[in-house]
Amino acid sequence: MTISFAPLEPDAVRYLIDRTGIDYSFCDFTGPQWFCCTARDSDGELLGVFVGEFQLWFECHITCAIRHPRFLTRRLLRTIFTTLFSQAVRLTALVRPDNEPALRIIRHLGFQYEGYLRMGVEGRWDGMIFGMLRHECRYLEKASDHGQIAKAA
Repeated sequence: MTISFAPLEPDAVRYLIDRTGIDYSFCDFTGPQWFCCTARDSDGELLGVFVGEFQLWFECHITCAIRHPRFLTRRLLRTIFTTLFSQAVRLTALVRPDNEPALRIIRHLGFQYEGYLRMGVEGRWDGMIFGMLRHECRYLEKASDHGQIAKAA
């Protein structure tokens, strides 16, 4: 598997649009507000696309389209969350209520259900709002108790 954190290539943008129904065709993924991650197999086929958009300085809205579950390895998740939480206080995800696979994944990642946004996805679909705060993310390295004691002494 080959991982890239470069701006999305055209095929990755098309895949994200096809899988989410959200029009990303106008987005300039080279902008500083975007975090992009793609994974490809040895033949160059997409395994998944993950994007984060900092709409506010403290909040990143995430979107993920997965072709194969091995895309989200623990190591990659640690890298993604460490990078995003180096700036963000919170991450937000909107998931359509009928997207059971996405609901399972978002909950498994540790996001908390926060509410329901009627017609909140592209103005066409209802969305369930999920959020994660930095201290809730199990993929971040935590300071050891020993390190905390040593600092206090």
